[in-house]
Amino acid sequence: MLVLTRKSEQKIIIGNKSRITVTVLKIQGDQVSIGIQADGDIPIYREELLSEIEEANARGVVEKDAVDVKSLAQNLKFKTRKSQYSKITGSDA
Repeated sequence: MLVLTRKSEQKIIIGNKSRITVTVLKIQGDQVSIGIQADGDIPIYREELLSEIEEANARGVVEKDAVDVKSLAQNLKFKTRKSQYSKITGSDA
């Protein structure tokens, strides 16, 4: 593990072509706020959330209240079309 010391507003850059930039935004007591910039194809997760995602994927569990992706996609497509129609016609129909 590489350990670096940074002050507020200082950055760490990881990688060459696919860059990840980590910026120390604020230090307050024992909490450090960081900002992370990365290419859109690089997912960024908090460790505890990634663990939950990996566990759920390993179980292959479909939760009772899981999102219906097909309905969500259809709803998004409808809203996008409605928005495009509104821009063209100037109406909210």
